[in-house]
Amino acid sequence: MNTLNRSLQRPLLATLGLAAAMAGAVAGAAAPPGMGSFRDGLWEMTIRAEVPGTKPMPPISLKKCISAKEIQDLQAKASRPPGSDQCKVFDQRTQGSTTSWKMECTGRMKIVGDGSVTSSGDSYAMQSTMVMTTAEGKAMQVRNELTGKRLGDCKPGSP
Repeated sequence: MNTLNRSLQRPLLATLGLAAAMAGAVAGAAAPPGMGSFRDGLWEMTIRAEVPGTKPMPPISLKKCISAKEIQDLQAKASRPPGSDQCKVFDQRTQGSTTSWKMECTGRMKIVGDGSVTSSGDSYAMQSTMVMTTAEGKAMQVRNELTGKRLGDCKPGSP
């Protein structure tokens, strides 16, 4: 299968958005005591996604100025990912600078997955695997890798 089935394209994009939001939220909350917390500033983030059996997707990179308020908001959302009325994050464990978790979403699309993030105050690396099943019963596995690093302080005109 060289191209994504059209019925799975929109769910894949939604799942990538969910993974990115979860990475930010979990990474922001994952710094263990004594390690400090994520710092505001200019961050560079890269998302890589792989769907076995399809043509590789190019990585998506962006730079964004993240304020202390946005970091607080992400930390508050760590236990309530987007669509949390239908999604649960559970079995969350932290060992050293790595936090792992499992998740399950119900509703029109079922998503089951797990992941981990290793973080410091100035960087994070997250990996996750999710299996999405549409209402029509079509299943697709998605592997995500998200990385982020703090580039420095925000400057006027930064994204």
